[in-house]
Amino acid sequence: MKTPDQMVPYLKEKKMDIEKKELHQPVLHILKETAEKFRSLDQEADVALQSKRDTATYKQKLEERAKLLINLPNLLSGKLEDLDSEVKQRIVRDIEWFATSANEALENNNGFALGVLLTHQGSKNTDKNDLEELIALLEK
Repeated sequence: MKTPDQMVPYLKEKKMDIEKKELHQPVLHILKETAEKFRSLDQEADVALQSKRDTATYKQKLEERAKLLINLPNLLSGKLEDLDSEVKQRIVRDIEWFATSANEALENNNGFALGVLLTHQGSKNTDKNDLEELIALLEK
């Protein structure tokens, strides 16, 4: 059985965890909103290509997805300062990688790279993409 003195640090740790989660809410909201738009554009691109054989709309939707990722660091700018250092570094590293990959694909007009943003070889449409994986990690 713990003494009251031994329990206090535990309670403080729990309180800190709760406060950190509250700090994540604006960041999580932006990430979730971006992930939803990204997934929606992905579905719209698939419909354009598979149902309508409309390659122009397909490419446009892929470019819009890329622009979402390119803009993500700007959307989160100023919202990460109060986060735990390790969490902040993980978010910054991941979103910068997403933005860089998207920017390169867009600048090089690389249709394949635009189509596979945030995915890995062998992944399925139903699998979580890298942004959704980051969100799941932050929600733990």
